[in-house]
Amino acid sequence: MEVLSGILVDVSGSMAENVDDRRVGQTGGTWARSIFKFIDRLIEHDASSDHRVFVIAFGALCKQETFDVLTTLKTLDSNGRPKRAMVEEGVKIMEDNGAPRVQTWATIEEIDAEIKEWQTPILLYALKEKPEFRRKFIYECLPVSCRQVQHSVGSYAKEAANCTIGYIRAVHHYMTEDSVIDVIKKGTDLARDYVLAQVTRDAVYCVKDASKNLRGSIGDEELTEQRTNELLEIVKHFIYGDTPLMESLNHAVTLFRDNRNHQYKLLFVLSDGYPKDGHNPPLRELADLDVKVVCCYITSRPIAEPRHLYSSVRPKWDEAAKFMFGMSSSITTQKIPRTVFVKKGWEIDIDNNETRMFFQINHPDLIDEVCKFAKDCVCSQDALTDVLSSVSLDLYINKANEGFSPQQQEEKTCYAVASATVMHLAVKRIVGREGGCPDFYEIRNELIDMYGKKAAVVGEVLRDVCPKYRLRCDKTDQRGAMSAIVEKRPVVAIFQLSDDEWRSFNKFYQRNPRGILTSKHLDISRRPQGVERRGHAVVLTSFNSESLCLMNSKGSDWADGGFFRVQNAAVLGMKFHDVHWTEEDLLPSEKEAYIRDGADISAKLMKSLTSLQTATYKCPLCSVESNVSEFKGHLLAAQCPRCGETFNANVAGSDLALNIYLTSLLSSGSQVRE
Repeated sequence: MEVLSGILVDVSGSMAENVDDRRVGQTGGTWARSIFKFIDRLIEHDASSDHRVFVIAFGALCKQETFDVLTTLKTLDSNGRPKRAMVEEGVKIMEDNGAPRVQTWATIEEIDAEIKEWQTPILLYALKEKPEFRRKFIYECLPVSCRQVQHSVGSYAKEAANCTIGYIRAVHHYMTEDSVIDVIKKGTDLARDYVLAQVTRDAVYCVKDASKNLRGSIGDEELTEQRTNELLEIVKHFIYGDTPLMESLNHAVTLFRDNRNHQYKLLFVLSDGYPKDGHNPPLRELADLDVKVVCCYITSRPIAEPRHLYSSVRPKWDEAAKFMFGMSSSITTQKIPRTVFVKKGWEIDIDNNETRMFFQINHPDLIDEVCKFAKDCVCSQDALTDVLSSVSLDLYINKANEGFSPQQQEEKTCYAVASATVMHLAVKRIVGREGGCPDFYEIRNELIDMYGKKAAVVGEVLRDVCPKYRLRCDKTDQRGAMSAIVEKRPVVAIFQLSDDEWRSFNKFYQRNPRGILTSKHLDISRRPQGVERRGHAVVLTSFNSESLCLMNSKGSDWADGGFFRVQNAAVLGMKFHDVHWTEEDLLPSEKEAYIRDGADISAKLMKSLTSLQTATYKCPLCSVESNVSEFKGHLLAAQCPRCGETFNANVAGSDLALNIYLTSLLSSGSQVRE
């Protein structure tokens, strides 16, 4: 999935109280630490290596008020190099560039004893890469005695020439620890204007490299508290200046414009809403680029309802909150993972069937929820919600191969099950289809009669049979398959594995039914040349920012109620077949039916989606009524929150079934990847 995520982080002086709020820090860590964790949360566990990210901080305490965070961290990271080695290199640079007597002022041991871990890579980078800094540091920060006597004309040469040899020999005797510390401090202050990376096209990183820059030597592991503290030490000496929010937004527009071909574009703005450079954000430019803006209003003030999404401005909000709300993008109700967030205590306004991606945050714990919410809202799609109330999915995941042996079901007729599924759902989307919708079993049995129980090539089957039902079939890649899902079309997915790979595949889902399969668990690139493989056909039904979700035909007891998750298509070498129809394929009566009934059908779906916030259902086993959001489990085994017993949600009611289905799809991010 091609995603470009941008993060604008306010590090200005007006944020100082909020960023370093000790009251908050006592329970959840400072806001600055939370920002690093927010970045880490945003870029981890993505469904595709095509995800790109950039991070811009605004409000630096130097001439360059905005800077590229990821590149800055990359250039200032010691990469585990010992501090002593970096000190030695820095001293050598000074000796070679006008300060040959630096060790008569302070030895390497004395410098190493006084310089801090975070200061060392900053000064070394500036000395190596910034000639102007190097000259200023040597001639303005170091004592005169460090420089060699020259006879050339110039203010610095004259100053050095006026020093007597006796003074040079005696100066180290009078040096104190405080003087070394003073020079280091002066150098670090001077470095503010040289070490922060400018925002250029190079600010955009793939998630793997971004994670490496953020986590340093941690690699693929989580962002630890130790590493977070190291990052905080690096940046905290360069922040708390003014607030050029508009400048940072314009930088973001440029980066999004340069990467306009990404399918999904998200911009997170974390700020207290007090820009110094005006209140005219480039919202039109961002909208034209199809960028969804998520505004996180950071405040230390008490918030009556921190877990609340609003459709409109509240009069009692302060001007900063209103400004941040105005920058946020709207999102339609059907895109909201309502069931997941209602379970977490969120209240969601649904005026005009939409809400704004505006969050009020006064505690670090909320940032993680906000990140997941935004990713799930913008970067997830499902092809089955609009047919769930009228189609029983257990036809496909439980009873689809009724009458065949388990071996035949698993290996021989999956082509018919997957093909019949997408064909049946495709014709069911035609409002008022002339002649009615063919039954799933009718299509499946027809395919088996034509091609037998000994497997068949899915592409050939679909090309032969689709025209009979006025359908079309196209072979496509992951991006095309995901585009089909966005348009509410499930897609046939096929893949082939060797016997050893099949064992790894099944073992993974036996141990972790809701896990996300990655190449760490099954690496097909290591497959021996010429090894025999067996194919399988399944149905891609949805995706989110972390994985693809597919429907198998092995029964509801397999994996997660018959569904399974894969990080991306490359893990299994998947290929896809998109079954669809166009307006040209519709008969005149079907076009008239859509004009007549389409709006009512859409309104019914919208009502079912919005009602999940308050809908209730009476358990058929204990007769106790509960909110549908409280039920757990999956479609064929919904679990009552009161009695704990399970029953079939498909026959229980559309609201409950829809809630259970959406929850099962959207809560995968909380699962551990084994």
